[in-house]
Amino acid sequence: MFYGGSFDDGMGSEKYSFTYALARPDGTWSFVKQLSDIVDVERVEERENNVEKMDVTAALQHIKSVIKPDLTLIHFVCLKGTTTFWALFEALDIPLIGGSAESRYLCMDKLKTRGVLLAYNSVSCAEGLTLSKGSPIPSAHIKYPCVVKASKGEDSKSVRLVKDQQSLDVAIKHALTYSNQVIIERFIEGREIRCAVVKSEKTGDIKALSCMEYNVPAKNIREDKLLCVDEKGLPACSKAPENRTWFLDPAKEGALINRVQQQSCQVFQELDLQDFGLFDFRVDREGNPFFLECNLFCSFGYKSVLNVIAKDSGFTDESLFDLMVQNVLIRKEKTY
Repeated sequence: MFYGGSFDDGMGSEKYSFTYALARPDGTWSFVKQLSDIVDVERVEERENNVEKMDVTAALQHIKSVIKPDLTLIHFVCLKGTTTFWALFEALDIPLIGGSAESRYLCMDKLKTRGVLLAYNSVSCAEGLTLSKGSPIPSAHIKYPCVVKASKGEDSKSVRLVKDQQSLDVAIKHALTYSNQVIIERFIEGREIRCAVVKSEKTGDIKALSCMEYNVPAKNIREDKLLCVDEKGLPACSKAPENRTWFLDPAKEGALINRVQQQSCQVFQELDLQDFGLFDFRVDREGNPFFLECNLFCSFGYKSVLNVIAKDSGFTDESLFDLMVQNVLIRKEKTY
């Protein structure tokens, strides 16, 4: 609801017609033309309403036979929402903005992502090792400081910076609550930078956009995603404070920007992504970027990180969304 509510349903109103599907935790679905009809966007909760509730079977039949959408934009960010629900719409032959369910499964699993990139050996990743649940901790091969992260996990909740053996044991135990495999990487002291990439299906061009830096101490990891939630685990701030991010200046750091952009485009291609991607890097003291993770979510609301970066690169909210829609329709035409 939080991310769906940030999308401007008046965007391209002369070109597009939207229907919102609200899928509840209890398994029921409802459909409305305006999300605000059943959702209090400010409080992020459903209003009292008389909208029909359907089970998933009826809901999918309604989508396929009544709504008959040309494409779908999913606003879930959880593991199930970005994989299982994605596959659900693929099974209905309804194309999605953001590419395939296969790419979602690949990028939601950091171990698989890392494996693909290491196989190509063209994108730098921090040295590390993998630990499976139940396996002994190879303490002799671990150097501090290091970063412990679950193979599968959302919003950095499973990530810990570790500086000694005692902290390592705690971090591994914590990470194993999120997945059965843990990645232990060398900590890269330096900066944290994000780059966005968009692709045009019409031209085949892959374009790296502006580079955004996070205000992270050189000797620490980014924790703002952990801090910016309320007691329910919901986003507690609609926008990160301005002093948390800024764009790199091409006049001063053109060489670094070029390296990060090249690496981002390389990741985009090697993971066989579509439409867009957000790529996080640690940059060491010598200016060498090391890939951290890939994010394939965007609400296309004006506060979305991709939208913010795209606007710094010359896009408007409308032109960015138009590109995504055009991409999906071109793929759909090729399929049929």
